[in-house]
Amino acid sequence: MRGAAAGLAEPALLADAKTAQSALKLHRKILVRVLTAGERTTDEFRTLRQALGYTLSVVISALPGDGFTYLRQLAVLDDPDIRWIVRENLKKNRLAKKYPGEVEAVRTVLA
Repeated sequence: MRGAAAGLAEPALLADAKTAQSALKLHRKILVRVLTAGERTTDEFRTLRQALGYTLSVVISALPGDGFTYLRQLAVLDDPDIRWIVRENLKKNRLAKKYPGEVEAVRTVLA
């Protein structure tokens, strides 16, 4: 899963709207797997979580409307790993500098 997320988190690929939508859909599926993961202490899980702390912001920067809507949905979940992933992505300059209002709105939901 980490490889798929990282492979699609390439701005040049995401310039195509259809590819960007597919990348967001894939991230949604992966994050459902994170939510339902029973064992979260493995190296594989930690590596996946770390990757999602980066890749989701790349996808969101390509689809800010749908992407920030999804981030707000994630931010209300009572899951420490999902909340960590959201916080990490909000720190990325590709979001913070281009979409400061949206970033602050999601941070408010996290608080």
